[in-house]
Amino acid sequence: MSDDVLTPGGQVKAIGEGVESAGKGVERATTGISKLVTSISEAVRSGDGTRGKRAIFRKSVGDARRLFGDDVLSDEEKHALAWEYVRTVNGFENLNAVGRMAEDACRAGSVDVSGVDRLQPDWWDAFEDGASHAYDDEVRAIWAQLLAGEINRPGTFSKRTLTTLNNMSPLEAQRFRELCSWCFDVCCEGEPPYAVPLLAQVDGKGRTYGGFPLPRGTVLEDAGLVTQSTGRKIVFRPGPNAIIVNGDVRQVWNSERHTVCFMSGYSLTSTGRELALLCAHGTAEDDIPRLISERFENDMPTIGQWIVLNPPSGSSELVPSAVHETERAHLYR
Repeated sequence: MSDDVLTPGGQVKAIGEGVESAGKGVERATTGISKLVTSISEAVRSGDGTRGKRAIFRKSVGDARRLFGDDVLSDEEKHALAWEYVRTVNGFENLNAVGRMAEDACRAGSVDVSGVDRLQPDWWDAFEDGASHAYDDEVRAIWAQLLAGEINRPGTFSKRTLTTLNNMSPLEAQRFRELCSWCFDVCCEGEPPYAVPLLAQVDGKGRTYGGFPLPRGTVLEDAGLVTQSTGRKIVFRPGPNAIIVNGDVRQVWNSERHTVCFMSGYSLTSTGRELALLCAHGTAEDDIPRLISERFENDMPTIGQWIVLNPPSGSSELVPSAVHETERAHLYR
């Protein structure tokens, strides 16, 4: 049998022939795969892209003959065996690539890699299924960061988030990282940092500037990562207010004598917030604190939750529906 099954066209042909011979032959082929997983893993680690796959494929034919005999398998059954073998090889290659990147991320963050043993089996199964299908380096990098984060703090990422990431396209991954580059973080006592996207504005000539262009977020809305809503309103009290930009505490100065508000118009979903933990925030080449201060609003709505920021020496707080009555009185003087 030819090793053209390694090409996309050959793989399509193998799928068709494999489906036609479904049943006993495929079952025997799958049984053969389970017996050969160890040798696949070893071969992949020493493999070299397509060249390595071809060597592994040829070895699989020899192994199959030793397992089943020269005349036991039909050509269709051999195609089914080869197709399943190649799929397994690809999965191992992707997992190995993600694993190496995750190990590097753990080492860079001083995270004990042995913590992987504490992960729940059902979570690991979902992770393995997703990471084994990560063929793009952009997507692999996110899987690696996710694994490193879960090892460091088990329970950080839900299986729902793993499913979303598993279905994420390279374009969605690229756009999501771009959105995060325009995010700043605010901290509330007892809560993890809350990421707030900064959206672009449009000048008199129709050009966008100073933020993430809303039309570029359509694919992220379709993926369930963001929604066009105000989310929590960020309230800036008079004087300096602390936010986090690219990991550093920065000050946004409210020069007014009263409390003002910032609303993004875009918010991350719960899944989006989890995935945002994997990306760098505030790396866009612009002065994010200045852009925020240029967009202060005095007409603060009273519906929904607000995050009220204190000066850097204090702590922020989450207010369920409105600013304290004294602040509201000061606002409407």
